[in-house]
Amino acid sequence: MVLDHLANQTTEKADLLLPAATFAESDGTLISGEGRAQRFFPVFAPQEGDLRESWRWLGDPKWSTLDDPLAAMAEELPQLASAVAAAPSSKFRMAGAKIPRESHRYSGLTSIHANISVVEPKPPDDPDSALAYSMEGSPNQPPSALQPSFWSPGWNSIQAVNKFQSEIGGPLRGGDPGVRLFEPAQKCAYSTSIPAAFAPRAAQWLIIPIEHIFGSDELSFQSPAVASLSPAPYLALNAADAASLHLEEQGGEVEIELGGVKHRLPLKVLPDLPGGIAGIPAGLTPACGAVLPAWHPILRVS
Repeated sequence: MVLDHLANQTTEKADLLLPAATFAESDGTLISGEGRAQRFFPVFAPQEGDLRESWRWLGDPKWSTLDDPLAAMAEELPQLASAVAAAPSSKFRMAGAKIPRESHRYSGLTSIHANISVVEPKPPDDPDSALAYSMEGSPNQPPSALQPSFWSPGWNSIQAVNKFQSEIGGPLRGGDPGVRLFEPAQKCAYSTSIPAAFAPRAAQWLIIPIEHIFGSDELSFQSPAVASLSPAPYLALNAADAASLHLEEQGGEVEIELGGVKHRLPLKVLPDLPGGIAGIPAGLTPACGAVLPAWHPILRVS
């Protein structure tokens, strides 16, 4: 049984496939490295059909809103009970109204759907949060855990955060969103020792993943437009290491073995790579599934 939102090699082998909503269509709770539980909410409602959040597939059929699995978690796992207070419940209202996801400048819904109907459709309902899929609702500043965006007259984008902080660079008015589930047992101490400098190895290179704006992210790579901008798989070396393999600066072919599978890749020369280090595009074959960084030999093919 596979629960996923992407068609991939795993879903092809599934006996039962359950279509899960993406992160942008789901709600739930995240716990940060400092032990802070924070709630996240969908940006837009999932399309009608069988698509639903993972917890709706796996949870109790009696659960109707996100408040229900949170209450069940608090009962079954008391150590996580305080996570319920990471954000107000779905019943929270300000002046009797929900909190609008869109700013008061948001408009154009009729134009967006003009090819379907010139009548503006009713916004979808969100039973799991105090947020509304519209620009209508309470104009007052919501609790920090329910702040949908930062905007203020004369300010744009992230600059407007200053208007929502108790002081410049300080916490948000009303406090930081979320709740701490645990405190560190002791203060974190900085390392007192300096790691040894990188040292190349004979006949081996440290293979590292190279992140690309297009192609390295699994979700965006599913878009044909983005995929067309992603690079083809390659192996990168600096000019000196390429010369040591008797390869031309560009176009030569090398062989590398990752995870027991041999791959032939075109060479790409990157001057900023240090000697003894090679790179392959993250998220693209053969980097998919490979544990990197890792030491491997590189063989000249042509």
